[in-house]
Amino acid sequence: MSTIINDFLYLGSINDACTPSILNQLKITHLINLSLTRIVLEESFELLHLPLYDRFDESIINYFKQANQFIEKCRQNENGRCLVFCKHGRSRSVAIVIGYLIEHHGHTVPSAYLLLSNIRPTISPNRNYINQLIKYSSQTEQTLCPFISS
Repeated sequence: MSTIINDFLYLGSINDACTPSILNQLKITHLINLSLTRIVLEESFELLHLPLYDRFDESIINYFKQANQFIEKCRQNENGRCLVFCKHGRSRSVAIVIGYLIEHHGHTVPSAYLLLSNIRPTISPNRNYINQLIKYSSQTEQTLCPFISS
């Protein structure tokens, strides 16, 4: 598992999410599951399950807002800590974390990608997700500053 934002945002795999000792050690309170596999957790965790295929025709852009709202809800909790995960923690979860970094931390797609690849060298979001992140990034710019034209 990789720490993206200290004591708050983590990126990992389904194995990480299914290891209670890891969740307890990091004091995880919220989880976003992007794998097709449904996991069962104690009621003390808040879970958002967005079952996505890691395919080149999957539309992930429709989930960025929902995931970002969930992560922000976690951040607003005094002791909230969020784990975003998919099967291997390389593609779907990476795209969601990049979407969050774009919307809430002012990153561009390249800067968020570079940040994550330095922290977690195994990332490999599929090209379709990168294209959707580029589109999302331009939409986010428009929302933040409606006078910018594309």
